[in-house]
Amino acid sequence: MKSIHHFLPTILFLFFACFANAIPEHPRLLVTEADWKNLPARMENEPIVKSIINTTIARADSVLEAPPLTRKLTGRRMLSVSRDAIQRILDLATAWKVSGKEKYLKRCREELLAVCSFKDWHPSHHLDTAEMQTAVAIGYDWLYHDLNPADRKIIETALLEKGLKATLERDDIMRRDNNWNQVCMGGMVLSAVALMEVDPEISKKALAAAITAIQIGLKGGYPADGAYSEGGGYWQYGTRYSILTAEALRTAGLPDAGIVSHPGFLESGNYLTQVYGTSGLLFNYGDTGGKTMGASPAAAWMARETKSTSLRDLILPAFQNLSPDQGSIHLALSAFWYPSDEEVRDSKLPLHFQGAGHSPLAIHRTGFTKEDLFLGIKAGSAVVNHGHMDAGSFVLDWAGERWASDLGSQNYHLLEQAGINLFEMTQDSGRWTVFRLNNFSHNTLTYNGRLHKIEGASKILSSETGETVLDIAEPLGLPAGASAKRHFTLDADSATVTITDELHGLNPGDTITWHMITSADVSKREDDFMLSQDGKQMELDLSSPQSKSAAASPADPPPADHDEPNPGMTRITLDTKAGDDGNIVIEAVFRPDS
Repeated sequence: MKSIHHFLPTILFLFFACFANAIPEHPRLLVTEADWKNLPARMENEPIVKSIINTTIARADSVLEAPPLTRKLTGRRMLSVSRDAIQRILDLATAWKVSGKEKYLKRCREELLAVCSFKDWHPSHHLDTAEMQTAVAIGYDWLYHDLNPADRKIIETALLEKGLKATLERDDIMRRDNNWNQVCMGGMVLSAVALMEVDPEISKKALAAAITAIQIGLKGGYPADGAYSEGGGYWQYGTRYSILTAEALRTAGLPDAGIVSHPGFLESGNYLTQVYGTSGLLFNYGDTGGKTMGASPAAAWMARETKSTSLRDLILPAFQNLSPDQGSIHLALSAFWYPSDEEVRDSKLPLHFQGAGHSPLAIHRTGFTKEDLFLGIKAGSAVVNHGHMDAGSFVLDWAGERWASDLGSQNYHLLEQAGINLFEMTQDSGRWTVFRLNNFSHNTLTYNGRLHKIEGASKILSSETGETVLDIAEPLGLPAGASAKRHFTLDADSATVTITDELHGLNPGDTITWHMITSADVSKREDDFMLSQDGKQMELDLSSPQSKSAAASPADPPPADHDEPNPGMTRITLDTKAGDDGNIVIEAVFRPDS
């Protein structure tokens, strides 16, 4: 398959051929006048859409008595203000469009003018600028005919000077291959589309730069199988902005810059259904929390675009239980993107999934109900955006519970206040002093009590239904010539999961520590552990010819003052020592007690 770069000249030619035609009337960003006219019928016929709009209006009501936003930094970020601006402007503009009540228009105008009066949109942390551009571009476009010329001029000037021009100066961001690319190019594209007739030349320049840069972000984020490089949580963030970009271009009558057709982009919807376990929790490797699926506008769009019943089923509970204090800041867009019954078709998902890219993984399960087993396996290295020292780690679900857990991420701001340079990806970085980020908190192996080698990558040697084998020698930092294989088996017939670790070529006396984090209550028995939670039990038989030292201890308090507490979490460990032959074998067998 040819690289997208082979087609860039054609994309740009078609793009500017469309641009040369008559510029579509406002509103032209994400939702057109025809969409607004069709919305009442959708609300009448589709209860989910009605609930989305009612929740959006309730959120808009909660803003009416609050003061307008001010330029306030939290640490080195203004991101929370930009995100509040998105939610407020989207909610208030939607409430105005649906109800026709002047109070929503008045307040939305106040918010727009308030953020446009900021001295800047904090370009040094450019996500702040990009998300504020998103908020202001949508508000300007949707309310264009309701704003007076003086207000429009203020907003246009701010969007141009504090948004478009600020982003055009950031060649470094355009070269990034992570979510910064997706978000910042998204903000720039929305601004350029909103200002097409205000400053056509700079809009053309911004769109041309974005179209080229977007390909870098897509290539870095989406391997052909759709396994988003930064994990399921950041899928929501990066993919949402790629969708906003594609939709903004589409509704303006422009080509979508190759986003939707990029190999792996639509396939990432299938990836999303796979990385949620039978507990309902996300397989939260890297800087991601183990949360349940929320009311995701990006997932709603993806389900509609791919006609996926499975993906719509995954998001359905969250959309059925909306409340004003929850939901995405972009919730209002779900009213236009949530698929109707006619827009999806039945789809059957496989019980085995393998993902490549920067963060290789394998998924095994016996099914998709709460009664089923789910095993998520992580390979790769720590040197990826938002990466942890989690090579060889796993999570395990059964009976609607998570038995082997990942602690997930920790609040960036609090760590930065403690002087931790979180984004220095070196072996000696302070990042790896954080318990939740290093290998000592993950369900993997450790060699001689040392940190994993960040450049070392765990490789998937083979993965098929019910069985995956990893090579984890490199991240462990073993002696030259030594080997370490981690063999996972999910046996559907016996309803067991077995993990066998085989290490060869170690130095006599070398120590390998097996560890696992669990939220279950743990009872040590003579030869095994009994894990219990919510009236269910699972047996863990953990053994090795080289050791009888299996133990359980609280994971709270964690080792360092800057570590976040882990209440209710237990760490199970087994220390093994290599004999004269330099070999170690560890076997862990999980047996659900049904």
